Amino acid sequence: METSEANVRIGAKLKHARLLMGLSLSELGQRVGLTEGFLSKLENGRSQASLATLHKLVRALDTNMSALFAAPPDGEGAVTVVRAGERPRLETGHMRAGNKVMLERLVPHRPDHLLQINIHVIPSGGGSPDFISHGGQEFGYVLTGAFTLIVDGHERQLAEGDAFYFDSALPHGYRNDGDAEARVLWVNTPPTF
Repeated sequence: METSEANVRIGAKLKHARLLMGLSLSELGQRVGLTEGFLSKLENGRSQASLATLHKLVRALDTNMSALFAAPPDGEGAVTVVRAGERPRLETGHMRAGNKVMLERLVPHRPDHLLQINIHVIPSGGGSPDFISHGGQEFGYVLTGAFTLIVDGHERQLAEGDAFYFDSALPHGYRNDGDAEARVLWVNTPPTF
């Protein structure tokens, strides 16, 4: 199995956060309901987690997902530029589990940023079926394709050109039942991923 550079970088950051808290793999596993073996593979970049699993981990480790794949901005000053071919990407989940999603970070994480902006790339059959909730609000705009957004038990079919907005405290997830990949501009405030 090939280890991606992003998986290794994310795994190292998870391990660093765990060690800073003085937790063993077993203790962290008990807090989030995951096995020590899976956490070890994740920390060593030999496995990928779903968005819901990563969300559980960062909450237990008192951090957020932005910190997992933060990249330094291009230059200094009031304007942050992220070049098209240089955006950090985070792949989560697995196709066979139906939770495969790739996040393309449009703006790197910085402590002074109030927004988190990604493109969620949802392959056919992929999604985030495990519901999550957290403080904040979310906005999205479907760039291409179609997908189903589920918020507080209500399903909404969304297609290219559609927009949505909801309170992040409501349990939410999504799935792509279509034949084509969906690309969704997704904005969170405050940054939670």
